Amino acid sequence: MSRSRESLFDRWFLAIFLIAILLFGGSARVDSGGLVVVRTLAIVAIAIALPYWRDEYGRDRLQRSRPLLLLIGAAAAWMLIQLIPLPAGLWSALPGHGELAARMTAAGVEIGWRPLALSPGRAIHSLLDLLVPLAVVLIVGRTSDPDLRQLPLRLLAFLGVAAVFGVLQLLGGEGAPYFHRITNTGAAVGFFANRNHHAVFLALYWPLLLWFLHGRNDRAGSHAATLLGVLGGVAIMLAIMATGSRAGLAIGGVSFLATSALLYRMRSASVGTESAAKIVQITLIASIVGTLAGAAAMLLFGSGFMDRLDRGDVVADLRFAVLPTLNAMIWNYAPFGGGFGSFEAAYKIVEPVNLLSLQYLNHAHNDYLELLIDGGLPALALLIAWVLIAWRGIRSGWRHEQSAPTDRIGLLVSIMMLAIFAGASLVDYPLRTPALAAMATLATVLIYRRPDVPSARRKGQRTSTGFR
Repeated sequence: MSRSRESLFDRWFLAIFLIAILLFGGSARVDSGGLVVVRTLAIVAIAIALPYWRDEYGRDRLQRSRPLLLLIGAAAAWMLIQLIPLPAGLWSALPGHGELAARMTAAGVEIGWRPLALSPGRAIHSLLDLLVPLAVVLIVGRTSDPDLRQLPLRLLAFLGVAAVFGVLQLLGGEGAPYFHRITNTGAAVGFFANRNHHAVFLALYWPLLLWFLHGRNDRAGSHAATLLGVLGGVAIMLAIMATGSRAGLAIGGVSFLATSALLYRMRSASVGTESAAKIVQITLIASIVGTLAGAAAMLLFGSGFMDRLDRGDVVADLRFAVLPTLNAMIWNYAPFGGGFGSFEAAYKIVEPVNLLSLQYLNHAHNDYLELLIDGGLPALALLIAWVLIAWRGIRSGWRHEQSAPTDRIGLLVSIMMLAIFAGASLVDYPLRTPALAAMATLATVLIYRRPDVPSARRKGQRTSTGFR
């Protein structure tokens, strides 16, 4: 490969990989055809990225990503341990397995050697799901700073396409094209199978916009980009409303207001004139007022919008109704869990008779509870380790003596993205999809590998967006 072609390849490698994962990895179901594409792409990406880590420069960047690689390795190790076959006596003695063993014996089913995981096939799928986060860590590590600064614009472009596609699905009804066989038919889901996951993805617009504005070199161009970005944010907020996702509305609204406050603070340096600062100020205020007015109009006069919210009440009520059962399952399988990917099978064993209906739970709709049910205390330790890794990186980046105030926007971008996923995981399972898992991994990696501004703008100088 020639040098120019190699440079072009490196420049687009990360963006094309992430967009492909976002395009095909929008379903959390193990029978999704997109998983074949996603995992194949991840394996190819890992194979391409690995040789880079052999040179000295690559090894230096590898040191920064080592905590994340160790965390992925530890998660894979625990999943493999849950797949080790155990003799019938030991398996029956495991917490939560004794009652199932008694039922199997009563039904004349031979127990034999079995792994801890109640659904070994699903556990293998969970193990393969780690390929995408591993690929993201390795690819981001080999991406140069200039190429990394171009990534948010490409992601914003794809996000805009996804928003338009979702609105077209809503207008087209059940006859509209959908990427997944099992989906929220008739709703705006974009390239996802679940409208809530589509709404969470759209909520990433604002941190990505901050990242894009943060990395610009030209001050005059930044002013126009800020105005267009804010107006685009209004359209994205309306697209989130079109999904009918209440969690998406809440998360998107908080993200929108937080970003608007930051941009309002940055307005004075968008262009070096007072009139330009006034334009940015007026645009921000008008955008906030316009969005709130649009939301109020939808709530008061948009019967279709209210209908979509009402259709979520059944699932929402079920989420709260099953909480006592989920808590009991955590203690029933503690401290080892029932096996990654085994929630659906474990829930069917203890599903209360009064909750039997055409609605079924393939996930707990609370990823923290499901993590404890599947992985037990070791999974909780992995979650705490991830929090500590993120906190250590944020604290180090914020306090570093050579870190310019401009770099802190890069950290805020990561914090906002991770906060969106953390909030959505309280009522749903966004990180079970390869697409959003890739974005969450990207946000975590950027804590250590920040989208730094050019060296000429470091050491306390203002960015094009003027953050001080």
